[in-house]
Amino acid sequence: MDPIRNIIKVRVNNQDYLYQYENAWDKEKQRSYSKHRITVGKLVDGKVQLGRKFLANNPQYKDIEFKFENHKLIAISDLPTVNDAGVNAVLSKTFPLNAGASYVLKEIAQQDGLLGDLKAVFPHQWKDLLALAMFFVIYPERNLANYDITAAHSQLGGNPLDSQRISELLESITADQRQQYMKRRLNHSCGGENNNFWAFDTTSISSYSETLSKVAYGHNKEDPEMPMIKIALLIDETNGEPLYYKVLNGSIADVSLLRNLFVDLAQLRDKQNNLVLDRGFCSEHNFLIMFRNHVGFVAGLRSDLAIAAQTVDELMPSLRLALPECYSPTIGCYCATKKIDWYSVTRAHGKEQFPFYIHVYYDKQREASEILNMTELVESFKARLEKGEIPNAPYFRKFFKKKKDKQKTEKPDGVKPKDLYEFDVQSWVTFTQTCGCFVLGSSEVKSAPEALNIYRQKDTVEKAFNNYKDKCGGRRIRCRECALEGKVFITYLSLCLRLMLERRLERAGNDPLNTPRVLERLNSLVLYRHETDEKPKLYWQQIPKEDRLLMERLRIKIPAPIFVI
Repeated sequence: MDPIRNIIKVRVNNQDYLYQYENAWDKEKQRSYSKHRITVGKLVDGKVQLGRKFLANNPQYKDIEFKFENHKLIAISDLPTVNDAGVNAVLSKTFPLNAGASYVLKEIAQQDGLLGDLKAVFPHQWKDLLALAMFFVIYPERNLANYDITAAHSQLGGNPLDSQRISELLESITADQRQQYMKRRLNHSCGGENNNFWAFDTTSISSYSETLSKVAYGHNKEDPEMPMIKIALLIDETNGEPLYYKVLNGSIADVSLLRNLFVDLAQLRDKQNNLVLDRGFCSEHNFLIMFRNHVGFVAGLRSDLAIAAQTVDELMPSLRLALPECYSPTIGCYCATKKIDWYSVTRAHGKEQFPFYIHVYYDKQREASEILNMTELVESFKARLEKGEIPNAPYFRKFFKKKKDKQKTEKPDGVKPKDLYEFDVQSWVTFTQTCGCFVLGSSEVKSAPEALNIYRQKDTVEKAFNNYKDKCGGRRIRCRECALEGKVFITYLSLCLRLMLERRLERAGNDPLNTPRVLERLNSLVLYRHETDEKPKLYWQQIPKEDRLLMERLRIKIPAPIFVI
């Protein structure tokens, strides 16, 4: 440990007191003077006794014995300080490691039960799995090929793994182990007791791989020309933790995924599930599956769904009147609810009947915005038609129809004649009738404001996907087929750690968007590793007061100054 410098001894009433001073230069008198001083402690029978106030501001010095020598306090219970040769011998065996961020992440994993679940399911691998997950959180821009170099300068824990050893580790993670781990996390979720809702969604991960069997062409929103795999994610809306994930073939449509999800959840837990789903999962078949499996849901409904269209036609005229009794200040819009009986008749199940709550919402500002945006788009289509272009867009085909007389006109420079199009007024009228309107359906939430508040929290899964791709090394899949599931499991763990940290920052009054800056700051805290003949000894460089306060706000214990591995 570095000596505490600039210490003077002052004798007051037969007692030797120790002060730390800071010198400044007096330009007029051309001499130095003591600018201010801090009481450090006192000498009792020749031994240094640090003061309570000094220890409160510098807890890293607690339980360390010092001696006063040459205006310095030198730790005598730490590394030996003898002569220059001895000091050089000690320093030659001392290595600085970036350790603050990994220390905080490991403490969070310990407190939130993630570390215990890893140890239970992976008794021989948990250290390496946790180290790889923390690597992706702290260094999201790096790939696993740099892991051994980064780990040599960081206190991530685990073994020094090269690329070959990492591949072997990823390949060794079995499907049964992944299922066991997710089952433990699901059982620890507060949603199990409080009947909270879980947000479920999928995202596409582009891949250049020609060997991964699950890579296929599908509806890739980010890179339409690239094949992809899909990652399905289930997140507890209360604490933001991802509880379940699954790697899917890239060609599978969202609307067909729920059956497999319910099969998996039935194996992982025996309590009722409550899901929040967007319109991509909206189908009468999916609702019937959820009713039969006793799955509570709040789901976005497409306007072309028969029950949604009928309810909108019935409720929208009164909502457009903007009557005060239809307005909900808690959600900032007008709303109404209709309860219907959902009927199904099949040979296997006979006649079934379930309650279905249809919530219709109307927002005047949203209506004006949608009409204005679509008007600008229609005008751009008209401008392109005048130039001889025919836009290839769904909204063009919706609002523009070919003229019935099939007139054609010759264009200059030998351009072939094109059919003339005209704006379809009736399609525009139909569009404006539902502007500002959106519909939710629920199996058990009777209140429209409550249903919308639940649905709005679905953005936790959207943010999680952004974190997965951009902050946890999940933007591209680069691995062999046998290591694919293991690679996704590691990035899933890193996503869990990052979201746990973000939630703590949010509760501590910090903006979660500052997470990269917080991680960078914490990672600058240095831990020195001193190799000894016995066990290696680790000791922290002095932790600044601001970082100690940050750890306290995150409910993280300030690390002990010295400890042995």
